[in-house]
Amino acid sequence: MVACLAAFSCLGQDVYLAPFKKIKASEKEITAISFSSDSKWVAVSDAKGEVSLRTLASDEVLGKVISPNVVLHDFIDENKKFFVLDQSGRYAVFNTSTKEIQNSQFTKGIKSACLDPNSHYLTFLTKEDNIEIQDLKANMTLGRITKLAGMSNALYMGYDRFGQQLAAINKIGESLTFNPYNQQLLRQLKLQSGEYAGSKSVIHSVSTNSGGDKFVVGLQEVFIPKGGMQGRSQPERRNMLISYDWATGQETKRVPLRFRPDGMAMGPGPANVAFFSTDSRTINMLNMDNAVVSSSVSVDEKPNAIALSDDNDYLAVGTVAGNVYIYEVIRNNPAEIKIHKPAINRNYGEQVITEPVLNIEGQIDSKDRVAKVFVNGEPATLDMNQGFTSSVPLEKGKNRIKISVQNTQNVVTEKDIYVTCEPHAVKEHKASQNFNKRLALVIGNANYAQAGKLNNTLNDANAMAKVLQELGFEVIKVTDGNYEQMKTAIYTFGDRIQDVNVSIFYYAGHGLEVDGTNYLVPVDANIQSALDVKLKTIPLTGIIRTMEFTNDEGLNMLILDACRNNPFPTGKRSSGSGLASIQPPSGTLIAYATDPGSVASDGDAQNGLYTGELVKQLRQSQRIEDIFMNTRNAVEKISGGKQRPWEEARLKGVFYLK
Repeated sequence: MVACLAAFSCLGQDVYLAPFKKIKASEKEITAISFSSDSKWVAVSDAKGEVSLRTLASDEVLGKVISPNVVLHDFIDENKKFFVLDQSGRYAVFNTSTKEIQNSQFTKGIKSACLDPNSHYLTFLTKEDNIEIQDLKANMTLGRITKLAGMSNALYMGYDRFGQQLAAINKIGESLTFNPYNQQLLRQLKLQSGEYAGSKSVIHSVSTNSGGDKFVVGLQEVFIPKGGMQGRSQPERRNMLISYDWATGQETKRVPLRFRPDGMAMGPGPANVAFFSTDSRTINMLNMDNAVVSSSVSVDEKPNAIALSDDNDYLAVGTVAGNVYIYEVIRNNPAEIKIHKPAINRNYGEQVITEPVLNIEGQIDSKDRVAKVFVNGEPATLDMNQGFTSSVPLEKGKNRIKISVQNTQNVVTEKDIYVTCEPHAVKEHKASQNFNKRLALVIGNANYAQAGKLNNTLNDANAMAKVLQELGFEVIKVTDGNYEQMKTAIYTFGDRIQDVNVSIFYYAGHGLEVDGTNYLVPVDANIQSALDVKLKTIPLTGIIRTMEFTNDEGLNMLILDACRNNPFPTGKRSSGSGLASIQPPSGTLIAYATDPGSVASDGDAQNGLYTGELVKQLRQSQRIEDIFMNTRNAVEKISGGKQRPWEEARLKGVFYLK
């Protein structure tokens, strides 16, 4: 039997908050909340200096840590450890039972802090307005940025998706962006509304999206009313959310608000942001693209802290009364279109479908009269009680089913459900029409300025681009890409996969591992040390984050034929050859040309050994898992066991590309 999968789509849909639970975490004000990356645990700190670690499902308290004046706490080392940093500069690491296993003493008087995307570097602002960057693995200072003018009222520090830009923003909107590895100033901006001449903008909250390509500031603009200050007139105030592009610093969107945004968390996806005001007990979920609040929920007391889980499944709000309200983040409004058959739940259904036709039964819950219901563009049968039925033909693998409801006012509501099906008896398979939005980024680097030429990587990239085009992919191809060309292509790729169903990133060229992080090497990289790797190459984690947050419910694949001999002198902190294994996000498959720490053959024929065999398998009609299994078996056989391809997958269903 094949377990079938169903889920709600986030693409092009609104996001809603559903109450999950209320936790009495403390008698004091909640100051900060953090989640483990798998949402298994949640940590809560209060104004008393107590940090409690508990399970999200059962609310069992695993332990407590006493640390006065907590600045930052979070989970690290794949959720095996948890750390707390306080204002005195004490950095303590605990296991998930809150037993202390490590501690360090940093500079006293820490005002704010953040982690880079790989959780390798702890960055904090001191009372002297210096930024210090600590390498946690090496237990040493990576760099120091001294005497930042205007940072005395610093509000926020954070990294971009690649971990190669660090931004610091203060309360009056002065923004400084640095390269964290050499501490070079990259950009200086003034973030303000500017709606009224002579006005002043005060920043109250800042957040970046999970992809790290945009940040949003919540501000209040204060200006003198028309006619001046007369009698009892007071300065007028306007509240605003403004988003900026991280790479360029350009404003991309502004949304006026009724209440001042005092706290926010961006996500899920690139456009949504949850925010609260201390003047209101309402938590709003706003879509920045269409400037519409899609969901609002209320808490019983004044909110003070907000956090979104790494997987974007839960939003937590801490209050001044010591309560934590946790909401499920729903990628559609469940009250609009109710599906009775098949049984759908947001955590992916476990029902089994073995027939090539799915009978759908549902109910429209709406105050307005429903005029029409369509399922995948075909009219459904609608009864007088606004129930509907439809029969949908399925293809092998994952199918997207779009349900559209049109009321008598011509307002259309849509819901996507996903069903994976593998019938026992299937006729000749054809590519699913419901998954025909496909985009791939293919990069092949061969002519390195500071290293020997690779023989077949350009041929490999061209062969991969060709077969993906045959499979219906639109392909962005880069050959012999330098640093800026590769980074620009990745940003473009991320912008365009927000509405695709299948995305593939393929890379052939040199790849390096330093401190457990994998890096892809541009052709212009001059690498003499491990630091050069971090300055001049592309971290794989940035690409994974790009694909994860933009293509939330589709299939993401990263194919890395990048494990060739390392010609660069990267020093003791690199494995010297091969790539490190990493845990893929949900819905993602990562395929390596050989197993972790090993070296792949560049090949003696027209193509490298791995890509040559993979292209053959992609032309066969078979499951994604079988494509890579058969490629692995063929490569091991041809190489006599010297090269062993390897994959890590957390797929949400069964997929076919052909």
